[in-house]
Amino acid sequence: MALEGYLEDLGISDILQILSLSKKSGSLALKGQKGEGVICFLNGQVVRASSNSFPETLGQLLRRNKIVTEDQVDDALKYQQSLSSHQPLGQILIDKFQIASSEIEQLIAVQIEKIIFSFLSWTEGYFSFRLEEMKSFGSAQLNPLDFMLEKGLSSQRLVVKGQKVAELGYENPIDDEVIERELAELESHQGQYGLDLLRGMLAELEHPELGGGIILLILRYASEIMNRAIIFDVRGNELVGVGQFGLVGHDISADDIVRKMRLHVDSGSLFSQVMKKKGVVRSSLNKTAAEKTLKKFLIGVPGEVFLGPLVSDGEVVALLYGDNYPASQPICAANAFEVFLSQAGLAMDQALHV
Repeated sequence: MALEGYLEDLGISDILQILSLSKKSGSLALKGQKGEGVICFLNGQVVRASSNSFPETLGQLLRRNKIVTEDQVDDALKYQQSLSSHQPLGQILIDKFQIASSEIEQLIAVQIEKIIFSFLSWTEGYFSFRLEEMKSFGSAQLNPLDFMLEKGLSSQRLVVKGQKVAELGYENPIDDEVIERELAELESHQGQYGLDLLRGMLAELEHPELGGGIILLILRYASEIMNRAIIFDVRGNELVGVGQFGLVGHDISADDIVRKMRLHVDSGSLFSQVMKKKGVVRSSLNKTAAEKTLKKFLIGVPGEVFLGPLVSDGEVVALLYGDNYPASQPICAANAFEVFLSQAGLAMDQALHV
């Protein structure tokens, strides 16, 4: 499963929940104005985390909490440097000095929590998840804590607890019963945020045999969160209708009308904006010729519509129009759908280059 994009479109808490639901193993790289970091997952659980905002090493952390002495850390580091292949400092301390693994686990878990909670405050930046098997032997340069939790931390619990910490402050005790109650409530309402749906649709994109079925997948996903939609093939400055759902009120088949539809991408139109920025636009339709033609065909348009691109090989190859007419409420789970569109483009790249 590939997952990448911008935190302005999909927040850290949503990303953590998606990875928890999908139970994937891999590393999530984060980069923004507040710094850089990595979160490592094993079957959807957080087992490692690092941030340049938390440069403290495992040895420093253990010494500060009086779990080991300075001499023990120095001896363990000398032994580590003498090895031909890297071994985690934590495991060396456990083996050489019989430091209780539970003490190190508990201390690392608290530090990972602090790192994750700091990430939850990020509202802008870039994220990229890479699917890979997690190995207990890594590099102290990449992971200052130089340790991987044997029992990972629940991504969803971290999100709930992090929200409470943001409200109350880290110095105030957090009631575990409150966390568990809110966690249960979150899990029971995940459907409304579109995360369960996104997880299932991303799983379907993993199959390279989809090929041309990607367009149908986009329409199927859209039908779960919108009342109606049209998908257009992009041919130069012209949009050619390909498919639709939810369109009613015509004397002849809406499918036939859509397949005959041709819209010129006028300069200054919403279509032009989507093509230039290669990103989603949510707005009301303007008064350009193409948008007037679309309005006439739709027989009623809400105040906000959704226009999203399918980008393949760096070009917009298809464009989806969607709305909730006759309802006026905004499209729920639109951010998750944006992530799916970006991944659908990557899947199309892979299918075309097989």
